[in-house]
Amino acid sequence: GGGEGEPARLMVLLGLIGQVARTHPFKFGCVFSCAKTSFSDWLVQRYIEKRERIDWKRNMTFASFGLVYLGGVQYSLYVPVFGRLFPNAASYAGKSLRDKLADAVGSRSMVAQVVIDQFVHHPFLYFPAFYSLKEVVNGGLVTDGLAKYKKNYKEDLVALWKLWVPSTIINFAFMPMHMRIPWVATTSLFWTCILSYMRGSEDVPAELVADVSEDVSGNQGRALSAMLDWRVAAKPAYQYDPAKSHMLVSATGRDRIGFVAQLSRQLRGIECNVLDAKMYKVGLDFVTVMLIESDPARSPEVVKILTSQEDMSVNILPTDPARGAGSEPEVEFMAEIHLQGGDEPGVLERLCVPLADMSLDITALSCHQAVVTLPGKQEEEKRFTITGMVRAFTPRDVSTIRAQLEELEPNWRIGIVEVDPNPNVSAFSEHLSTRNRKLSRKDTTTHHKS
Repeated sequence: GGGEGEPARLMVLLGLIGQVARTHPFKFGCVFSCAKTSFSDWLVQRYIEKRERIDWKRNMTFASFGLVYLGGVQYSLYVPVFGRLFPNAASYAGKSLRDKLADAVGSRSMVAQVVIDQFVHHPFLYFPAFYSLKEVVNGGLVTDGLAKYKKNYKEDLVALWKLWVPSTIINFAFMPMHMRIPWVATTSLFWTCILSYMRGSEDVPAELVADVSEDVSGNQGRALSAMLDWRVAAKPAYQYDPAKSHMLVSATGRDRIGFVAQLSRQLRGIECNVLDAKMYKVGLDFVTVMLIESDPARSPEVVKILTSQEDMSVNILPTDPARGAGSEPEVEFMAEIHLQGGDEPGVLERLCVPLADMSLDITALSCHQAVVTLPGKQEEEKRFTITGMVRAFTPRDVSTIRAQLEELEPNWRIGIVEVDPNPNVSAFSEHLSTRNRKLSRKDTTTHHKS
């Protein structure tokens, strides 16, 4: 019946694929690697990062890497080069397991191939090529990609070896020469998912913040990026309890152990619920802003107790977070914006005025200053970094916005990342997760080099 014919048709198809692989191993490896790498990144974006929109520019980066490097360069390495370095590799792969165990010379040759591939090829060719291509596709320089690899190499290599050392042993021990690239590509389906998850979006904001702020904070900008995520949504307006009183509470004071504990203890004592909060150290002081809700009957008590705290200045502003719900037009465009330049008066104005002129609404903004020694220079220099979120109520083009800002400020390093429009983005949200990039992302980033 029809059910019995399916396995037969599948075997015929696999036979045809195998014949093509044997007849045209180089072309087959390139096409297979390109398709596999593109599919892996699509899989991660669609089902792991839960994106509503696929970032095709990022996907093109992976597809290009699969076509050129995985299909082309690795074929040349695994077949012609290794074939010459280890002339008995093909015959060894065709032996039975018992004969392999008896072939000491062949086994040493197989181990040598694994060592060269995993401890020479990947650290010194594969990863530098990946980072460089990814950076160039996104408008950067090869040197920027290599700088990122220098910071990530330990984590990347450990992840690589966990999967690839066993896979490479199987490849060099059992696979005929024409199947080496398809085997690598098949294993690479899983590896590309890992790499896409680890590094596919990392440039935004983690790598992008690193691009724009690596001179300030180092370590891929992760220390700074802990303050710079605007993606976590606040609750939709209809989810706020209309029976409760809502207040914006700002508290400042000299930084000390127990600052937050003191404030949170008082909030619990007067039965206040914290809905959103942002806290950080500024110089020697500590600042927190909270959106809280309480029983309306206790609002006077809340104000009295919070404003009487010792060693901190507390201001309270009544608010209605659901006010105007539904009155705003639909958000058609949203983007993260990151820039870095020399610190001087007027930097914030020189960014915000053009944004307003372009009818871009700022929903969140964070600034950071540091004194750094730039690469290739000995003298110290003040650098200023701004990161924030903007939105518009009409469709916009990221490239046009970036070009206008670069034209106004050619000495700034600018990155813009379009994200899925979300009308409920909260300016309170903190970014720690370089893994919540895990954050859904639409990385359309490039950055301008002065």
